[in-house]
Amino acid sequence: MFRPDYSLIKKGMTVGVGYSGGVDSSVLLRDLAEKQETLGVKVVAINVEHGIRGETSVADSLFCEKQCKNLNVPFFGYKVDCLSFADKNGYSLEQAARILRYECYFKALSDGVCDVIALAHHMSDNAETVLFNVLRGSSATGGTGMKKLSYGGKIIRPLLDVSKAEILDYANKKKIAYVEDKTNLDVDFTRNALRLVIIPPIRQIFPKAERSITRFAETLVSDDEYLYSLAENAFKKEGDKYFVPLEIAYPVFSRAVIIILKTLGVEKDYQKRHVDAVYALKDNFTGKEITLPKGVVAVRESENVVLYKREKGFDCAEETPFKLGKTVFKGVEVIAEKIPEKDVDEKQMKAGGALYFDLDKLPDGCVLRTRKTGDEYTKFGGGTVSLKKYLTDLKLPKRVKDQTLLIAKEKIVYCVLEKDISGLIKIDKGTKNIVKLYTSRSE
Repeated sequence: MFRPDYSLIKKGMTVGVGYSGGVDSSVLLRDLAEKQETLGVKVVAINVEHGIRGETSVADSLFCEKQCKNLNVPFFGYKVDCLSFADKNGYSLEQAARILRYECYFKALSDGVCDVIALAHHMSDNAETVLFNVLRGSSATGGTGMKKLSYGGKIIRPLLDVSKAEILDYANKKKIAYVEDKTNLDVDFTRNALRLVIIPPIRQIFPKAERSITRFAETLVSDDEYLYSLAENAFKKEGDKYFVPLEIAYPVFSRAVIIILKTLGVEKDYQKRHVDAVYALKDNFTGKEITLPKGVVAVRESENVVLYKREKGFDCAEETPFKLGKTVFKGVEVIAEKIPEKDVDEKQMKAGGALYFDLDKLPDGCVLRTRKTGDEYTKFGGGTVSLKKYLTDLKLPKRVKDQTLLIAKEKIVYCVLEKDISGLIKIDKGTKNIVKLYTSRSE
């Protein structure tokens, strides 16, 4: 029996139906359009023309617009170029279409076209999603399938308890016109192969397989939600870095990593193997680093794993001239000001709040930069070592070493900002020009 769950919709809402012209969305649009008065809502149609099938795709959108006129439902059409987007960003056409389609949905929401987007995903779609996630190596979260409410309740799926057979039966009884997307028959697309090749034999052996799969997914939801609630508080953020303690149990650790990955823009490109690789850092040495999708880096630092997004085009050779006054370099404000000897604050020096050096000992042509191979450093107390050894002795994580700012000329480093000055420029009895050096970091 066709029983959509319209408890997801509140009276007074404008509901935007994601309308492709296919049978599923056509049935949802018709049913909601007929029940607008009963539900106390307004219905509009949101159509996305993906630009994949040329004139056929355009014709489908025109069909949708015509059907909306017949139903007296406002039509909002969006056009995107999936082919170019997929090629430019390295996505499959399936991935590109979904990303751009959802961007259109959120634009409709932000523009005030509607209050929620209702999608026509049904029970068979949900079973397909669960199998797809499990077979591609998803975590337990992927096994929970689709949700009736997602994206903070802005995306709703009223047909998740309705089977495909019930949708087709409704369409036949109501004589609903719809279009067939021929790409849905192309088994080169993973989802289509699941739907057309893999699931039918399973259904022959287990006639209620799809309902059983979705029920199984439902049993995972409450456990998953509880573990995510723990994961939300299991890590801390400092600047643009996320710290996850290695001591926490894997079920919470893995979900904390997933939350962070999504925050860093890795929405769909991670798999369980990526999360497991992050967890495996607990068995590696401090400083061990791995690269994850979308430029995200995970590195072990003591008893934590630190995740952050590496800057595009980060170049250790980048530099800027060092000068008195204020200089902003790599997001750090470096302040160098001449002061009288009486203003030298030894307590502040010991606390790491500021550094002081003899300006006359600093050669002309020095620059602000990060480290390079071959850098040398003369320690404050004497003795010249490689900068690499000096930073290693400070027990700094690799990512911090790479981002530590220096004052240098050629391979000679005169100051490690926020850490120490070289013995080559230290203040002595003959010093006449003292410079106070400190930094201010923008978050």
